[in-house]
Amino acid sequence: MGKAKYAVGYRERFLQAALAEGAGGVSVVARDWAIPAGTAYRWVEEAHKLGAMPERAKRPDDRSAEDKLRLMGEATRLDDSALGEFLRREGLHEEDLQRWRRQALGGLEGRSSDVAPTRRVRELERELRRKEKALAETAALLVLSKKVEALLGDEDDDTSER
Repeated sequence: MGKAKYAVGYRERFLQAALAEGAGGVSVVARDWAIPAGTAYRWVEEAHKLGAMPERAKRPDDRSAEDKLRLMGEATRLDDSALGEFLRREGLHEEDLQRWRRQALGGLEGRSSDVAPTRRVRELERELRRKEKALAETAALLVLSKKVEALLGDEDDDTSER
């Protein structure tokens, strides 16, 4: 059995349908159109490589500010059941939307985002732990050296006075 031949423009129409908002994903549309899932995903991948379609962000925070605002706006108009499907389709969690809202409100209020200070605090805490360990080690060495000196006293001193 050979490769299936598709009519001109069929692939483009499929890609538009599969990636349309509310489509349910590539596999759902492929099943509806009777296209093998492997073929459908290969078409999507090729379209991304050719630059015919924008690449989806791999992580929620990799998205542009404009995209985040658009997604927050879309999410506010949805009821709970539609919101769950929307989040799955976009590869998001509800916490992502909540964090973006806090960041947007913080920006409107003139505050900086909460991500950078949190990272800075973690770095400072890590440095503080390192320095506390070094200080404890130095204190232990000092105590040991005083104990050794007390035990040995002047016996250790083998230099002669002339």
